Amino acid sequence: MTRFSVGLSVSATLLLFTLNTHAYDGTVNITGRITDNTCVVSADSTALTVDMGNIAKAQFTRAGEGGPYQPFTLHLERCGDAAKRVSITFSGIQDTVAPDFLRLDTNTSGAQGVALALYNSDQTLIPLNTPSAATDLVTNQANVTLSFYARFLANGSPVRSGSATASTTFTLNYD
Repeated sequence: MTRFSVGLSVSATLLLFTLNTHAYDGTVNITGRITDNTCVVSADSTALTVDMGNIAKAQFTRAGEGGPYQPFTLHLERCGDAAKRVSITFSGIQDTVAPDFLRLDTNTSGAQGVALALYNSDQTLIPLNTPSAATDLVTNQANVTLSFYARFLANGSPVRSGSATASTTFTLNYD
C-alpha cells in the first residue's frame, strides 16, 4: 500500500508541473472560404484617382445642377468559372442634404453645397450603398472593364468655392 501512495503523489506532482508549463491566454479562430465565383481587382484599380478638373461655381445654381460627367473604369481579372454577373456597391459618407451622394471631404478651404454623384455606364445614378447595374461575365473571362461616371452636383445648400474631394470604397457583388 505504501508504494501506491508514493506513486500517486509523484503522478500528482508531475501533473501539476505539466499544467503550469503549458498555460495559454487565448485562442485564434481563422475562418474563410475559397470560392471560384470571384474576380481579382487589377492593381491599377485598387487606388484609383478621378480628376474632376476645375468647375465654375456658376454651374451649381440650384440643387441637381452640376459639372460634367467624368468617366472612370475599374478593371477585374481572372474571374472564376462560376461567376455569371458582377455589380459594384460604392460606399462612403453620405451627404447630409442628398444622401444618395457622397459627402465632400471637409476642410476649412473646401467647397460647400456640392456633393459627388456616381453613375453607371449609361449615366443612370447609382445611389450610395446600392449595387450598380450588373455586368454579365463570360466563363473564365480573363479581363473585365467596368465603366462608371462621377459628377459634382449642387445639393441644395449655398455653394461655396474651394477644393472638392471625396472618397469611396467599392465592393464587388456576384450572381
